[in-house]
Amino acid sequence: MRKYKDLTAAERKQICNGCGGKGSWIPVPNFLFVASCNHHDYNYHLGGTEQDREKADRQFYAAMLLDCGDARFYLRPWYRMWARAYYQAVRIFGIDFFNYKKAGHASIRFSG
Repeated sequence: MRKYKDLTAAERKQICNGCGGKGSWIPVPNFLFVASCNHHDYNYHLGGTEQDREKADRQFYAAMLLDCGDARFYLRPWYRMWARAYYQAVRIFGIDFFNYKKAGHASIRFSG
């Protein structure tokens, strides 16, 4: 299986858009979590089952918590709050963006 780090710049541009749903009308701040959001986009692009989606979301949350460690110590609680909010948002709203491989689920909105 191909890994996120192996994507070309063009593939990353096609698949990843930072934080927030692709084509969403609600802007989402990217600040500290851009790389984690892009990797999460790639995992959603790969798709699979609901268990794969849950795993992608847990990995996303764990990656964001690691990102928080890069922030100044007094900002870390603030960023952890944002990480939790982003995690909850993908659990609630991410279903329409995940590339389900089984019939009866929503399909991904990424082209190509």
